Amino acid sequence: MNSLKDIWSQFQKFIRLNQDVFIRFSNDRYESGNSLIVVLVSLLSIYIPFILNASSTNISDIVFYGLVDGVFAWLFATLASWFLLTRAFNTIIEITNLLIFTGYTHGILGIFGIIIFVNNYISIPQNIFQLLTLLIFGWMYFVLTKALATAFLLDKRTSSIASVTFLAILIFFSDPIRIFV
Repeated sequence: MNSLKDIWSQFQKFIRLNQDVFIRFSNDRYESGNSLIVVLVSLLSIYIPFILNASSTNISDIVFYGLVDGVFAWLFATLASWFLLTRAFNTIIEITNLLIFTGYTHGILGIFGIIIFVNNYISIPQNIFQLLTLLIFGWMYFVLTKALATAFLLDKRTSSIASVTFLAILIFFSDPIRIFV
């Protein structure tokens, strides 16, 4: 396992579509632990602005169950994408490798925490907030599609369908993400 600084630099390279990182991740099955850290940090970044402005007494329960729900939704969406890729498209992909790519893609959701924090001090109009939400999910789609196509040598259609499946199931099952949709 790497330090948080190394994980952060790998995440930055990943979202900048560095193809060397995609190929290195596809050959490293131990990177899935780092992707879990990225998922937890992105979910925490969503909840931290709510914690700072909360007046509820059970905020720790809300955060704990939100983190558990978010991680479960990530795992379930990854499993669904893996099932689709292996059964419908007859590709041979290890689920730990797919967890790496979906986990690092999930890290992009941490931008919502920044948007919420800024919204607490500067009121962002609702239409701008909706546009930013669409841009974040579009960026997630683009990064995951490019990563799957590069790392596993999938065609664009197959990686696109797997990415859409991942995002649709993630949005449907994750309560922290449904706040923004």
